[in-house]
Amino acid sequence: MTERNRELEEALEQIDLESWLDAEGFRYKRTRGTHGVQLNVKTCPCCGKDSWKVYLNAETGLGNCFSCEEKFNKWKFIKNGIGAATARDAVDHIKKFAMEQGWRPLRREAVEVKETKLKIPESYALPISGRNLKYLENRGINGDYAKYFGLRFCQRGKFWYSDADGRNRFQDYSMRIIIPVFDLDGTMVSFQGRDITGASDKRYLFPPGFASTGAHLYNGHNALGASHVVVGEGVFDVAAIRIALDGAPELREVGAIGSFGKHLSDGDEESQLAKLVSLKDKGLRIVTFMWDGEGKAIEAAVDAAMKVKGVGLTARIAMLPKDKDPNEVPAEVVRQAFWKAETVTSLASAAKLKALAHIAYRDK
Repeated sequence: MTERNRELEEALEQIDLESWLDAEGFRYKRTRGTHGVQLNVKTCPCCGKDSWKVYLNAETGLGNCFSCEEKFNKWKFIKNGIGAATARDAVDHIKKFAMEQGWRPLRREAVEVKETKLKIPESYALPISGRNLKYLENRGINGDYAKYFGLRFCQRGKFWYSDADGRNRFQDYSMRIIIPVFDLDGTMVSFQGRDITGASDKRYLFPPGFASTGAHLYNGHNALGASHVVVGEGVFDVAAIRIALDGAPELREVGAIGSFGKHLSDGDEESQLAKLVSLKDKGLRIVTFMWDGEGKAIEAAVDAAMKVKGVGLTARIAMLPKDKDPNEVPAEVVRQAFWKAETVTSLASAAKLKALAHIAYRDK
């Protein structure tokens, strides 16, 4: 099923047929049949007869007209009911109505990024001719998400730089996934190289001399305008959070960003806290921290939440299963942790959350 068809199917599922009939002015009666509640509609949108011969299942929309013997599903009834000239007109109508009912389309288009003097090693944009890396697929990151995050594959490539003495040096990024890091304005400021062989003693490489990731919010450029963001630790945590949020239409407008560890830098205008303030200026109101499922991680998240609360944002703490992070649990577990997150309202509530976390995770 294509992404477009999946979105249409989700939108149709979101539509309550009775609400739609009411909105469009159709006259109908509620009856009960062998398969549950039936909607007996006065006018058939196909033959136009006002003889109360149309019966539709209230939940699925399946039914038929006993006058013209036309069979219906939600799509066909709505398309004919609004007299849509084209399928595109019907799709637009369905999505608009579904959004009024709380559905949100999948948001996966990354913002346009800017050119930069920082040159990444020779690599290939993923997916390559429609093919993704098995390493990413095994972590639930398909080709669409690889493209969304701007991931690349370096088979054989080097990053050249000058050391403090002006001598030319290089880092070998062969057999690594290149993970670009962008500032809020879409400028690439750094990148990571993740080993996929398991043979390197360094899982990650970072280009010397460029901005520390601790000064940036991973994927923050894709959260501009979001009123609510979830903060994970690492790149793959952010990917897991994004995928989990996209799995629930009502959460697709929630942003997913990363802090590159159990901390939130502050103190100057280039800090992560300052970047959150910039997002606040663009509409951000709520920040949910979703760091590892351990007492120390929750304690650090609560401290970060107090910083966030200090700049006028609502801060929440999500708790994952013990010793698990977002990319180690099913998407439904991530969503449940999001829904059950606790708001930090005061120093007292912060202390209580820390104590409860240590008890829940039985830290020694």
